[in-house]
Amino acid sequence: MVTLSVIVAMCDVRDFCRTTLKSLALNAREDFEFIVVDDASVDGTSEILREAVPGIPGAVLIRNERNMGISATRNIGLAAARGRFFTFLDGDDWYAPGYLAELVGWMSQSGVDFLRTGHVRVYGRKRKIHMPPLAPRALPLDPLDYMGPVDASTFIDYPSVWAGIYDRERLRAAGALFFEESLRTAEDRHWFYQLHLRTRSFGVVDLHGVFYRRDVSTSLTRIPDERQLDFLPAFRLVFDELGRHPRGYELSFKAMRTLCALIVIHLNRAGDYDELTRGLLLERSAQMLLALPQDILEGTLAGMDSARVNKLRALMSQHQGAAAR
Repeated sequence: MVTLSVIVAMCDVRDFCRTTLKSLALNAREDFEFIVVDDASVDGTSEILREAVPGIPGAVLIRNERNMGISATRNIGLAAARGRFFTFLDGDDWYAPGYLAELVGWMSQSGVDFLRTGHVRVYGRKRKIHMPPLAPRALPLDPLDYMGPVDASTFIDYPSVWAGIYDRERLRAAGALFFEESLRTAEDRHWFYQLHLRTRSFGVVDLHGVFYRRDVSTSLTRIPDERQLDFLPAFRLVFDELGRHPRGYELSFKAMRTLCALIVIHLNRAGDYDELTRGLLLERSAQMLLALPQDILEGTLAGMDSARVNKLRALMSQHQGAAAR
């Protein structure tokens, strides 16, 4: 019986993947499987994987013949998974030795649908432990109760899929197992809304054995093109999900606050985008804000600082003016 499936998405991570693979080998156990999915890498990653993966106990290699993106690549791994539990690792990150055994131990004891952990952020040679948001530790919790409050950082604002472990059959039964494949970025935000809205229990432990590289030039979060704008359709899906939930109206204020904050973040770095992406950001952001329930938007803006509110109102006003001409 396979207890744990680890889905490792790899795409053009030649300079980092050997460390990632070594960490899998140091965590190997006879009831663990490592599903490495190569998303049509072109930088030499594929050759390293073909050489190294067969030497890792429990590891299998799947290669996409064309680049399919992170959502589809993770879904391919999920479809191949056999474990009672599963987790993720990105191709440029790594595990501390023995971390997965400890993670499975906590999950087995907890009896929850999913478990969240901390992680270690890596900035070159520097390391910084990042703990999960505030909540009782090692106890079953209701996911709905830890989406708010609106003006604080909560678990719904901690969309790091690799900082956790998940019960595969329970998520499948809840219809929350797979990622939306149309999303090239921000797929994790929509996925966690599904988990919090559809599952019944989760837990939190202060494990921090995942090492997450920050400021990697090949990361999707650093690529200044249209893929960065997928946070907008991701939140369109989030609001659709909330619209079908009994507590959806109440919880929509949290989603709106996050959306508004993300729009401002992207507006502030719009100068880094190409001209087409910058124009699409302005147009699509304004359209989305104006299309969502205005009472929720106005209630959200009333609780935000004036600098961000002014930017958002100016954005909507410019769009309405352009539409009227």
